[in-house]
Amino acid sequence: MEVLQAAVLGLSIFLLAQWGYAAPSRMQFYMHDNFNLSPRTVLRVAGSANSTAAFGAVMVIDDLLTEGPSPASQPVGRAQGTYMISALDGSSLLLTFTAVFSRGSENGSTISFHGADRFLLAEREIAVIGGTGKFRMARGFAVLNTTSNTNRATIVGFDVTLQV
Repeated sequence: MEVLQAAVLGLSIFLLAQWGYAAPSRMQFYMHDNFNLSPRTVLRVAGSANSTAAFGAVMVIDDLLTEGPSPASQPVGRAQGTYMISALDGSSLLLTFTAVFSRGSENGSTISFHGADRFLLAEREIAVIGGTGKFRMARGFAVLNTTSNTNRATIVGFDVTLQV
């Protein structure tokens, strides 16, 4: 029986290697969501005229992505997509965007993210649902944490674990 188990394990490892299985990779970047700073990267397109934090508010984003939390950090790309306040009490948003990378070996490649961002929590997760170029057929998750939040801008750190 042990010989059979060893043979099945060996065959499984061989097949995974032949199919291009690789260990998950990790990357980190920061998203800069500017409400009132120039250049403004968030535009409310639907919802309450009184607040961008009210249930049903929908925003379109084209946020800068950087290596570090400072807006002056090296740019790595843009986060382009939408988010909407999806909880009645305003405590969660549905975040859907594509990270479009603009430098290095990732230039022109994308990663698509989707999920509930319960932004009041210190750490939360959203799903990686795909990608293109270097990240074609990516899957995984991103752990988000807000590093700065003012009435002018929010900076969110992304620690991404990918399987490509």
